[in-house]
Amino acid sequence: MHHLNWNGMYGFWLVARSGSFAEAARRLPSTTAQALHKRVRQLEWEQGLHLKLLRSRGVKGIELTEAGQRLLELVDPMFGGLSALTADLRKEDAGPMSLAATGFVANNYLPQVMKEFRRTYPSVVVSIRVQSESDVIAAACSGEVDLGIGALAGNQDGLTVAARAPLAIRLVGPVPFQWGGTRMTWSEVLRYPLVVHDRVSVLRVGLEQLLNRRSLLGKLTIAAEVTTPELVLEMVRAGFGVGLIPLGPRLAQSVKDMPLAAPPEGLPRIDIAVFHKRHRYLSRYMKALVDTVAQAIAE
Repeated sequence: MHHLNWNGMYGFWLVARSGSFAEAARRLPSTTAQALHKRVRQLEWEQGLHLKLLRSRGVKGIELTEAGQRLLELVDPMFGGLSALTADLRKEDAGPMSLAATGFVANNYLPQVMKEFRRTYPSVVVSIRVQSESDVIAAACSGEVDLGIGALAGNQDGLTVAARAPLAIRLVGPVPFQWGGTRMTWSEVLRYPLVVHDRVSVLRVGLEQLLNRRSLLGKLTIAAEVTTPELVLEMVRAGFGVGLIPLGPRLAQSVKDMPLAAPPEGLPRIDIAVFHKRHRYLSRYMKALVDTVAQAIAE
């Protein structure tokens, strides 16, 4: 391969990110689906890659081959950041922005955050995916998204944390229920069956590490494992046991009639944070979104 076909590479990136040649052509008005198809074919065979990058799925668009997926991972940070950089240099308040957020963030913070952000940047095209904590971190680390928003315990290699604030963690019981004294111990908490998050959640990992250090893990009785704080509340209301939840603005409204208690000491600090791939360029409007999220989680 004597030279790299950047025109074809950009065309491939646009099609891979859009999901079809037709959608990619709509995002690039100066070209057509047929012209983009020719660009990608040239990149695959005529310009020296000699690799099949895309497969047709008929009316469903395209899918990436393994080679296409690997190439997308290589060029996505570059082309994704380029549009943000050029918009910023032109002092534009428009452009694309991709986010990955946990369900907790999406339910408790994003509605108000996006409402505030939209007032100043109405022309920014925002793409949001809701994923598990580990998938949000992975998407930010790989550069698949511009920003990730979710729970963090400590720091993650390959990530820059742009803003963070500690999560409020609470024990919640069914109605009617009365917690013990103001200084409960974990041994007292473990008298009750627990409704807990699944094993990959930051809160569940922190809880089990704490109980293991104190030789209490064998006393843990799990009544139910769920994937979201909202499901924890529903299972607690149904009488399965007591729950351990992070509190956010909307979730706090849902537990007003339920008995809450601060958990005993020992849980590791868990933050809600905004993060991105290290050295990733953030445009002016991306930094503005970081500031809006930072204000929301601090409050």
